[in-house]
Amino acid sequence: MQISQKRLKEISDIANAWAVSNGVSFKADREGPGNNEVLPTPYTLFPALVPAPIFEQARSSMTEFSRLVHKVANDHNFLTQCLEKVVEVDPFMNGLWNIYLKVREAGIKQSLMLGVFRNDFMMAVKENRKPGGIMKAEDLELKHIEINVISASFGGLVQQLTKLHKLTLNLCGKKFNSEEMPGNKPANGIAKGLLKAWQLYNNPQSVIVFLVAAKENNSIDQRWIEFEIYKQNPGVRVLRRTFADFRERGSLSCGSHLLIDDQEVAVVYMRDGETAENYTSEKEWNGRLIIELSAAIKSPCVQYQLVGSKKVQQELARPGVLEKFVPSKESVEILKATFADQFSVDLGPEGDKAVEMALASPEKFVLKPQREGGGHNLFDTEMATFLSHHISSKERNAYILMQRIYPWQQQNYLVKSASPFNLSEVVSELGIYGIYLGSCTADEFENYECGHLMKTKTSGTNNSGVVAGLAGLDTAFIYDPFICESNNL
Repeated sequence: MQISQKRLKEISDIANAWAVSNGVSFKADREGPGNNEVLPTPYTLFPALVPAPIFEQARSSMTEFSRLVHKVANDHNFLTQCLEKVVEVDPFMNGLWNIYLKVREAGIKQSLMLGVFRNDFMMAVKENRKPGGIMKAEDLELKHIEINVISASFGGLVQQLTKLHKLTLNLCGKKFNSEEMPGNKPANGIAKGLLKAWQLYNNPQSVIVFLVAAKENNSIDQRWIEFEIYKQNPGVRVLRRTFADFRERGSLSCGSHLLIDDQEVAVVYMRDGETAENYTSEKEWNGRLIIELSAAIKSPCVQYQLVGSKKVQQELARPGVLEKFVPSKESVEILKATFADQFSVDLGPEGDKAVEMALASPEKFVLKPQREGGGHNLFDTEMATFLSHHISSKERNAYILMQRIYPWQQQNYLVKSASPFNLSEVVSELGIYGIYLGSCTADEFENYECGHLMKTKTSGTNNSGVVAGLAGLDTAFIYDPFICESNNL
């Protein structure tokens, strides 16, 4: 479509006003005057193109991935095998592991386990594709990046962003149908899962606690989920508390019920605690321990968070390992079809071979620590320097090596405060939200996919933090490649 730059800027101004008015926003990260200013969350002016088969493949695999996380979390021997070398050199993982062992030693007080997950993929360009020409669906393959098991964010904001993208398309005169721009309500699905857990806890006087950071810039995203809880059940109370609050004012009753400010807690939904930076003192670690030792339903429990580590992901990609947890051959193939190549870099002959391979072609790999959410990975020269420096050190046991994915490049406008408004070459991640509620005795109460987001960044940018302004929130425009490719979409 031919649209003048003047008209595009007008649409951008309208979109910014709509974003602030409708909660596609976050609090400015600054000290002093204006520290409570609300800004539009970085976003794309238009949705990203996603071929329908790719989108359906990602969506349909979500329940299989969620069930896999639950099964692995309940296999102590496998977790030990995966993480015993990691926890020797990674203080953060060691802290989580020690809490996990203390919970096992004390005895599991709550058999129910709640997962609020987001599975992230990239639409990778196949290596054998010839350069140039129109990108066709058969030139792409879905590749799994990571599964976020704690603080899987932006479900609230992207629920609103879907409406914003419908507005910008309409303002451009672009016609679309419900299959191309489907309903997208992850906050609704997350709230439903939290309420189901609260219901199974079976105390109408109990509360749901959102475990949040002391300084939280992304609180508006969290509030959308809270508002959905009130919409579905206005009688349920939601509290916002920190790890320090639980350390200072939290306690366990004789029956291991979790209390905060004299309120019994049914569900703890963690939007903090995913990285080492979230534990600035022993207060945070002690607060996490009190929660984990309780009978409250945790989202996630510490076992789930351990499963979200890159080392577990890498070990599951080994030949024959997935079959131990997934009895269905069809389900195994669904999962394996998305796996990227992954390698152990543990000190020893196998790891030495992987390190040699990475140093020979650093552009083909990425070195990943045991963290969720990106921003910690090492690429190119930085990766090569780290591996060369730790060639004989067990410090490299804290990382895994992964095939580098080269995603499909598109064009879009990234709308960010105080940034030029330019058409850019961009790449996107596709995230699928899912809810899992099961027990350590193998009962499955809920397992469903509940929406999507896309995170889009300028091509050539390694990191993709949205609130940091390195990427923008995005949604998917689903197109049928068999119909549209002939029209040069």
